[in-house]
Amino acid sequence: MLFNLSKVFVALAAVTAVVATPAKRQEGLATCDFVLKPAAALPADTDLVTEFNYGKSMIGRSLSAAANAAIHGSGPGSIVVNADGTYSVGKGYSAEGKTAAETAAILTGFAGTTLTGFTVDWLAVSVVCA
Repeated sequence: MLFNLSKVFVALAAVTAVVATPAKRQEGLATCDFVLKPAAALPADTDLVTEFNYGKSMIGRSLSAAANAAIHGSGPGSIVVNADGTYSVGKGYSAEGKTAAETAAILTGFAGTTLTGFTVDWLAVSVVCA
């Protein structure tokens, strides 16, 4: 009985150690520049910082879903309203368990796709990552 109890204890300790091991956080960020076009007219009160920059933004949500991982960002990025009605957005991203190159590959794969925003959907006209 004591022998079986000690096996159970060792097994539980091993499982606890595996479960408690955090996911490896990505070293470095994939720094990307997006050119985005709204799929519909933007309401005048659209908060572009919320739309583009927060971790739960359309880019962050799309990256998290595609990487199947928690994501992290570089903080507020740049947002430029272009004369042609597009928006240039620059920001750094990382995905847990992914390298910067793997994260960049996921993000550049968004080019030509439509991302779901808070206010409107956005066409990713282009995505370039360093």
